[in-house]
Amino acid sequence: MKKLALFTAAVFAVASAAKAATVETMSAELEKAGFTVQTGGSHQQQPPKPGVPQPVHQQPGQPHQPPQVHPTHPTQPTHPTHPTHPTQPTHPTQPTHPSYPPVVNPGHPTHPSYPPVNPSHPVYPPVHPGQPGYPPVYPPVYPPVYPPVYPPVNPGQPGYPPYYPPAVQTQQFRFQSSNFVFGSDARQSMEAAAAALQRAGYTVLEKRNDYNSYTLVFLAPSSLKVEKYVSGNFVFGSDAQRAADEFVRAMEGQGKVVLEKNVAGTSFTVSYLASYGSYAQQQTYRSGNFVFGSDAQRSLTETAAALQGIGAVILEKRLEGTSYTIVYQYHRRLETQNYASGNFIFGSDAQRSMAETAEALKRVNGVVVLEKRLTGTSYNIVFLAPYNLQTQKYVSGNYTFGSDAQRAAAETAAALASQGMIILEKNVAGTQFTITYVSGGYQYPY
Repeated sequence: MKKLALFTAAVFAVASAAKAATVETMSAELEKAGFTVQTGGSHQQQPPKPGVPQPVHQQPGQPHQPPQVHPTHPTQPTHPTHPTHPTQPTHPTQPTHPSYPPVVNPGHPTHPSYPPVNPSHPVYPPVHPGQPGYPPVYPPVYPPVYPPVYPPVNPGQPGYPPYYPPAVQTQQFRFQSSNFVFGSDARQSMEAAAAALQRAGYTVLEKRNDYNSYTLVFLAPSSLKVEKYVSGNFVFGSDAQRAADEFVRAMEGQGKVVLEKNVAGTSFTVSYLASYGSYAQQQTYRSGNFVFGSDAQRSLTETAAALQGIGAVILEKRLEGTSYTIVYQYHRRLETQNYASGNFIFGSDAQRSMAETAEALKRVNGVVVLEKRLTGTSYNIVFLAPYNLQTQKYVSGNYTFGSDAQRAAAETAAALASQGMIILEKNVAGTQFTITYVSGGYQYPY
C-alpha cells in the first residue's frame, strides 16, 4: 500500500509540472501578441502598453458603451471582444447604433428596444383593440349578414331579381250583340263598349251598327273569354233597368270590360269579358214566400247586404211578389241551412223570438244570416255556415200553472247559457216549454 501511495503521488506531481509548463508557454505567447497576462493569482489590472488597443470594461450600474474606434478604421475581425458584449459579425459597431439583438447581462439593465420607437409615429399595424382607428370602421349594415350572400336575394332591393314579364298572346275577338228594342239603345251600348275596350288597352279593329244590334272586332289577350248573363223576369221594367245598372257597376268594380247592356221589357242581358283563370262561381239564392210583399222587399235588402259582407258580388236582386231571388258570385260553393221554429200562441211572440234567434245565430262562429221569414205564429231563418250546424232541443214536462212554466223556462235557458250554449229559441206554450240551443264551441266542417 505504501508503494501504491508513493506511485500515485509521483504521477500527480508530474502532471502538475506539465500543466505549469503549459501555462508558462501560453503566457509567453500571449505577451508576444500584445496582451497582458496576470500571474500569481492577482486580479489587479496592469497598465496598458503604448500603441496596443485594450477592451473597455462595463462598470456595474453604468449604460453600455461601445468600443471607441477610429472612424475610418473598421474593427478587425480577429480582434477579441469582451465575453459579455459580443459584436455581431455583420453589424458594424458604431457609437450611435446599439448592438442587435440586445444581450441581457444580469449585471446591467436591458438595452433599449430595437428598432427605436418614435413617440410621434403610431405603431403599425395597430394591435390594441381599444386604440382609435382599430379595427377600421366601415358603414354599419343592419342587420349584419355573415357570410355575405351573393348574389343578393333581398326582394325589396330594386332591380333584383330581374323580372321579365311573359309575352302576352293576343287574339282576334268578334262579338255579336243581342237584339235591342230600339236602335238608339244598340248604338249607345256599342259606343260604350268600344270606349271600355280602349280604356283597357285593347285595339278595336271594327265596330259596325246593324240598327237593333252591333258587331265589335277587337284584339285582346287570349286568356279572356266572353260571358253572357241573362236575368229573370222582373215585375216592372224599371226594376229590370235598375238591376241592369247594378250588374254593370259590379262588373266594372272587378275590372271587367262590359260589351253589352240590353234591357228588354222586364229582363236584361249583360255580356262582358272574363278570365279563364277566374275561380268565382255563380250561385243563386231563392227565398221562401212571405205574407206581405213589403216583408219580402226588406228581407231582400238584408240578404244582399249579408252576402256582400262576406265578399260576394251581387249580380241580380229580383223581387217576385212575396218572394225574391239573388244571383251572386263567390269563390266557393255556399250551402244554405234552414232553421224552422215551433208554433207560438201569438204572432207577436213569434216575431220577438225570430229577432232573438237571428242575433243568436250571428254569435255562432262563421254563420251569416240571409233570410228571416215570419209565417203567422212560426218563422224560418236561412243562414250560411262553413259546417253543418247541429241544434238540440230540450222539452219540459207539464206544469200546473203557465207562470211556473215561464219561470222554469228562464231558469233552464240561463243554466244552458252558463255552460257555453247559445240559446236559439225559447217557446212557452201553456204549461210546457221548449228550448232550442246550439254549442258555441268548435263545430266539425263538412
